[in-house]
Amino acid sequence: MIWLYILIIIGCCVVLFRSSMWMVKSLNFLANYYQVPEFAMAFVLAGLATSLPELTVGILSGLNKVSILSFGNILGANFADITLVLGLPILLIKGVKIETKFIKSDIIYTFLVLICPLTLLLDGRISRLDGVALIIIYILYVIFLFQRKSESSETFVKKSKKDLWKNIFLFILGIIFLLISAKIIVWASQLIAQQLNVRLFIIGAFLLALGTTMPELSFNLKAAKNHPDMILGNILGSVAVNSSLILGIVAVISPIVILNIQMVLTTVIFLLGAFIFLGLFSRTQKQLSWREGLVLIFIYIGFLITTLIKQ
Repeated sequence: MIWLYILIIIGCCVVLFRSSMWMVKSLNFLANYYQVPEFAMAFVLAGLATSLPELTVGILSGLNKVSILSFGNILGANFADITLVLGLPILLIKGVKIETKFIKSDIIYTFLVLICPLTLLLDGRISRLDGVALIIIYILYVIFLFQRKSESSETFVKKSKKDLWKNIFLFILGIIFLLISAKIIVWASQLIAQQLNVRLFIIGAFLLALGTTMPELSFNLKAAKNHPDMILGNILGSVAVNSSLILGIVAVISPIVILNIQMVLTTVIFLLGAFIFLGLFSRTQKQLSWREGLVLIFIYIGFLITTLIKQ
């Protein structure tokens, strides 16, 4: 029966993946229509769209009073984004150039956003008030990012107004499929955790994290050859969205309480370590080399082995 639940989760993750891709395409259209810079488009729009699986899982986890499942998913998804999801495209094209001049500073800003919920968690919980603070942090960061629009000198693909409603429809349809599949994922995850006697945090950090980061991985693989700025933009945007907006919404719905802080400590250490490596790699040259991409992937493998041994 457990394998049936796992297959159900995998199937729903595929639905999450496809519906997220519809939303990425529609948001891509809107970004070009309103002439949003490519990096900002990837950070805010693609980053938000590809994080919608985490958002829908988070909302439904909160409503079902199992916010710890969403917290595990968010930490696991952030770690997978920074290591596996970023490392694979870097290997594919043998390095990603860092040409946009404000990417390096945005890595630092995103790191600060990342540690905000971890700081709030020092008392063992993220309250509703903490959740509101995280949402405000995300809004302020987006405003700050768009104020830097003048730093970009990109050209835009003109979009016809007649396709506007078509893309709005795709966006709404994607939301519907996201909500349905996320509801089933939360249900199946709870049943697996009960039958295997595994913590919901572990289910979220591994099984759900890999599934809900598929949109980011697909987006980055498509963007790898012609739009390298969008790779880092999408990764940083997803991490910022997960760590502030999504976690904030979940906490507002149902406060996140960590009864055993040791349970999440390994994930937090690996997550912060991976982000520090990313920051160092971005400053050594004007690109992330394939060797550095390989290091990020090995960090993820090390995380998997360490956590499974402890479990």
